[in-house]
Amino acid sequence: MSIKLGELLIKEGAITKDQLDEALKCHTFFGIKLGSSLIELGFIQEDVLVNLLSRKLGISAVSHSEIFDVPADVIDRLSPAVAEKFRVIPVRLENKRLHVAMSDPTDFKAQEELSFITGNIIVPLIAPEVLILRALEKYYDVARDYRYVCVTTELQKRKERQALDWSDGLVAGESKFAFSADVSDSGSGSDLLNVSIPVDLSDTNPFNVSNSQQLSQKQTLELYTIDKLSLDFSTAQNRDDVANIFIKYLGQEFAKCALLTIRGNCAVGWRAVNNEKRIKDFEVMVLEIAKSSELSEILSGKQHFLGALSHSPANAPIVGALNLGPNDTVLSLPVVMNERVVAMIVVSSDGVSLQQRLGELQKLVHKASLAFQILVLKNKLLQT
Repeated sequence: MSIKLGELLIKEGAITKDQLDEALKCHTFFGIKLGSSLIELGFIQEDVLVNLLSRKLGISAVSHSEIFDVPADVIDRLSPAVAEKFRVIPVRLENKRLHVAMSDPTDFKAQEELSFITGNIIVPLIAPEVLILRALEKYYDVARDYRYVCVTTELQKRKERQALDWSDGLVAGESKFAFSADVSDSGSGSDLLNVSIPVDLSDTNPFNVSNSQQLSQKQTLELYTIDKLSLDFSTAQNRDDVANIFIKYLGQEFAKCALLTIRGNCAVGWRAVNNEKRIKDFEVMVLEIAKSSELSEILSGKQHFLGALSHSPANAPIVGALNLGPNDTVLSLPVVMNERVVAMIVVSSDGVSLQQRLGELQKLVHKASLAFQILVLKNKLLQT
C-alpha cells in the first residue's frame, strides 16, 4: 500500500513492533501481503484491519454479504483476466459509477486503467485481500494461490473454535505436471533468519567434482558459478528472484531438484527442475510432509534426509513431480526461520555424489537465507 501500513498499525496500538517484525518475515518469505500475514498470524482481526484503514483513508469498506452477493450483470463489467490482473471485484453499478472492492484503494493507476476498460467512473471500496481472492474464485474461477488458501482456511477455523493451531494445513488434490525448457527466468548480525547447519562446513570440500562430472569447454564458459549466484542473491528484489536464482544453480548441478515452502505440516511447491527442464505448475503441488516417514524429520529443522523415498501415498506428490524412480537417491535439507522450518530443498543424484556435496548445499542454503534476510530488512524499512 502507499501508506506505511506497519507504522500506522503500531501508532494505532493495533499491533506491537514484535508482531510487525514477525509478520514481515512471513510477508517476505511466503509472498503474501502484510495485512494478510498479520491476519493469518492472529495479530489482528480482519474486520479491525479493514475498519481502521477505512477510517484513515476515508474510503468505505465492503461487507462480506455485499461482496458475495453481486448481481451477474455487475460481475460481467470486468472480464476474468482483468479482475485477476488487478485483484478487484465489481460490487455495484450506480449510473456511471462502478464501485470496486480493492485491497489497495490508493492504487490510482489501477483505477485509471479500470475506468478506461469499463467506461465507468471507478469508486474504490476497501476489502482485505483474502476476501477478494475468495470472491475471484467464486465469480471468475480464479484459483487461489496455496499461500492464501492457508490464510482463508485458518480464518474459517478461527470462527469455529477459539483455540487455533496455526500449523494445521490444507492438502490440495492430485496434480499433473509438465516440463518447460526455461530454467533461468526471473520472477517478479540479527536473528531474523537462521539456517540449521548440522555438520562442520570447515572440513568439507563442497566443490569436489568427480571425473565423470568434468565439463566441456563450452559448458565451462556457460557455468553458473557460486560467485555469480552470490552476486545475484545480493541484488534480488523479491522472494521469487531468490527462488529463481537458487533453482537455476541447482538445475545446473543436479538432474532433479525442487524448492518448496513449508506451511504448517505441508510442503508447497515453489520451483522444480527435471533434467534441465522447468516443471510447470509445480506451485500447485502439496506434500503432506508430516505423514512422510522419510521427510517428517525435516520439520524439526535439525535433520537432513539422504536416501531413497518410498513410493507411499504421502510421498506421491514429490515422487510424481520429479519423476523419481524406486532407486533414485534424494537429499533434502530444511531452511529454518526463528526456529521454524519455512522451506526445504530436494535434489536427486547418485548417493555418493550427494553425500560429497552435502556441505556445498548447506552453504547454498545459508546464502539463500542471507538473501531473504536482506529482503526482510528492506521490507521493514518500508513499513516503519
